[in-house]
Amino acid sequence: MAKIDRFLVLMVDQGGCVVRLGPGEPPVVELPGGHRVPLSTQELKGTMVDALVQEILPEHLEPAYLRGEKISFEHPAAGGRFQCLVNRSGLGARIVAARMGPPAVAGPGGPPLDRLIPLVYRLLQEGGSDLYLNTDQPPLLRLGSRVEALAEYGTLSPRRLLELIQNWVPAKTWEAFQAGQDTEFARSGSGLPCRLRVSLLHDFGGPAIAVRVIPGAIPGPDTLGLSPAVRRLAGLNKGLVLLTGPMGSGKSTTQACLLGLANQLRAGYLITIQDSIEFELPEGGCRVLQREVGCDPASQKQAIRAALRQAPDILAVSELRDGPTLELALQAVQTGRMVLATLATATLEETLSTLAGFFPFDQRRRVLLKLSEALTAVLGHTLLPKDGGGQVVAMETLFNNPQIAQLIRADKLAQLPSVRKQSRYGQVSHNDALVALIREQAVQPMEAYLRCHDRKSFIAACHKAEIDFDPRDAGQLVTDI
Repeated sequence: MAKIDRFLVLMVDQGGCVVRLGPGEPPVVELPGGHRVPLSTQELKGTMVDALVQEILPEHLEPAYLRGEKISFEHPAAGGRFQCLVNRSGLGARIVAARMGPPAVAGPGGPPLDRLIPLVYRLLQEGGSDLYLNTDQPPLLRLGSRVEALAEYGTLSPRRLLELIQNWVPAKTWEAFQAGQDTEFARSGSGLPCRLRVSLLHDFGGPAIAVRVIPGAIPGPDTLGLSPAVRRLAGLNKGLVLLTGPMGSGKSTTQACLLGLANQLRAGYLITIQDSIEFELPEGGCRVLQREVGCDPASQKQAIRAALRQAPDILAVSELRDGPTLELALQAVQTGRMVLATLATATLEETLSTLAGFFPFDQRRRVLLKLSEALTAVLGHTLLPKDGGGQVVAMETLFNNPQIAQLIRADKLAQLPSVRKQSRYGQVSHNDALVALIREQAVQPMEAYLRCHDRKSFIAACHKAEIDFDPRDAGQLVTDI
C-alpha cells in the first residue's frame, strides 16, 4: 500500500471528498460544501510530500512534474479511484486528491445518464461551491470569489443542456420547467458524493442550470463560529428570526444549524417549507416535517397556510417573497410560534424596508408596527474568501429591544445602527464582524474592505482596532464615485 493511501482511507472514513497535502501545512480533509477538517496538527515537510508523489507518480509524467507543471492522474486506493492534481514548486510538492464517481451508464439508444456527475466531482476537487451551465457557454465553476470556465468541455447547446439534466429532474418539476417556469429541487444518491441543490432557469439565450453543493451533514455552531447569543435563538419559544444576506452567503446553512440545535435541545413539532430541501434534519427531540415546494404544485403561501393548521412549534421558511407570505409569518408569531425565515437583502435598513415595501405605502406603518412586536433578531451574512483557502461568514446581528422596537414603529430605520451601538446584548455591527475576522487572521483587510457596507466607517473601525490598513496602498478608492 502506498503511503498516501493512509490519508485517502482517513478521508473516506470521515466522509470527505478531497484531501489536501502541502509543505508547511497539516493534512486537511475537505467535506462536501467546502468545510475543512485537519487530520493532525503536525505540518508536512516538503520532502515528505514529494516522497508521497514519487511513490505513485506515473513514469511518463515524471518529466512534467520535475519541470513544475501541474499534472493530473488517477490513483486506485481504499476500494475506489482518486483523481490526483500535483504540482511542484520551490517549497515542495502539493497534492490534491479527490474521490471519483462511478462511470456513467449509457441509456438505451440515448446519451449517458448522470453525465453531470463528472462535473460535480471536478467542482469538489477544485474546492468550489457552485456549477453553472449556460447556453452556448462552457461549464463554469465558482471557486470562492472567482468563476473559472472549463473550456475543455466546449460550449453547451440548449439540446445538450437538457440532455444533461433531464434524467435528474423530478417529473412535476420537469413539467413546470418545460412550461416556462424557473424551478428548483434537491438531489442526493445515485453516485453523488454529496447533496445538491439544482435550479433550472430560462434566460435570453436558452435554458440554464445552477448546481450548489450542500454539505452532507449540518455544520455545527462551532464550525460556523456562531456566538452564544445566536445559539440561544434555537431555544426561542416565540418570535421572528430573519437570516439575511445576498444569494449564496450562508443563510440556509445558519438556518439549518439553528434548526438542528433546536431539534437536539427541545421537543415539539418542527415544519420546514423550502423550495428545495437542502439539509435533511436528523432524528432528535422534535417531530420533523420537511416540505419541498419546488417539487410541489402548491405555492409557498398555500404551504405556509397548511402548516399553520398543524400548529407547529417551529416554522422555517426558505425566503419571504411577498406580502401574503409575510402576513402568514407574522400571524404564526402572534399565535406563539418561532419562525425562522431568510431574505435576500444586504443591510439592516434594507431588510425592514423591503418587508414593509411588500405592501402599499399607506400600510407601511401598520406592517412596521407588527414587525416591531414580532421581530426577535436579524442575522446578516457576508461571505468572504478565507485566508489560506475556503470561505468564512461575517455575521452582523441585531437583537430587538424596546428602543429598537420604537424606532421600527416610528419608521426611523436609519437610526437603528446608532441605537444598536448603545445596546449590549449580542449586538454586532457589520464593521465589527469584519474587523473581528481580520484580527483572527481569517480574512485579508482588502477582502473585507471590498465587501463592507460603508467604506469610510470601515476604515475608521480598522484604525480604532489598531489595524494598519489603507486601501490607497492597493490602488483602491476610499469612496465610490
